Amino acid sequence: MKPLLEEKELIWSAVVANSAMNRDRNASGVNSYEKEFKFIPADYLEKLVKTNGQASWLDLCCGSAKALTQTAQVLAERRLEQQIRLKGIDLLDTFPPAAEHFSFLDLEVTSVVDWQPEQSYDLITCSHGLHYLGDKLKVIAMALAALNKNGCFVAHLDLNNIHFNSAPQGDFFKKIFAQNHIHYNARTRIIRCNDAQSFIYNLHYLGADDQAGPNYTGQGAVTSYYTFPL
Repeated sequence: MKPLLEEKELIWSAVVANSAMNRDRNASGVNSYEKEFKFIPADYLEKLVKTNGQASWLDLCCGSAKALTQTAQVLAERRLEQQIRLKGIDLLDTFPPAAEHFSFLDLEVTSVVDWQPEQSYDLITCSHGLHYLGDKLKVIAMALAALNKNGCFVAHLDLNNIHFNSAPQGDFFKKIFAQNHIHYNARTRIIRCNDAQSFIYNLHYLGADDQAGPNYTGQGAVTSYYTFPL
């Protein structure tokens, strides 16, 4: 097996800085979160406000934050600014100036793998972001722990980009997900979980390979390597 990259090396990879995937994804319509995840973020959050009085959305690997900014605009027009909190995290600062106009939208430039949230969220998404992360399981665990009760985490995940003992082991990871009440759809390659929980997987992260080549998206992706702890 070729030498694997640590997180501090991986963040400088041209593959990780890919601008072709989630940089300009819309909230709804063509090339959107609606198309990928089957819900419009603004509508989803508005329903939560009507039920709970408030709502929050964390978008990991948010790209240019286009979907977040569009959602903020819609919610502002619906006069829900006081009941909504939006947060976006991305490794690159390609955020639009328009995002600064919304006091309830916070955008942060940092590595998702090493980031820890300061609050919990009703909705956490990661659209095509896990493809470019090293310790994918760590990020999934972070997201699940950051959910509010009855919150929803949804993300794209290609099991071919997670290796156990130097080889892809899709059934092995599906079993781990099922044991943790996490649903994985092999057709859409979407992982989903409702409600906060501890994600227990008992694996040791070895590092990542940024030269694994394209995955199902047609774009180059990062393969993460795990084994049992010594």
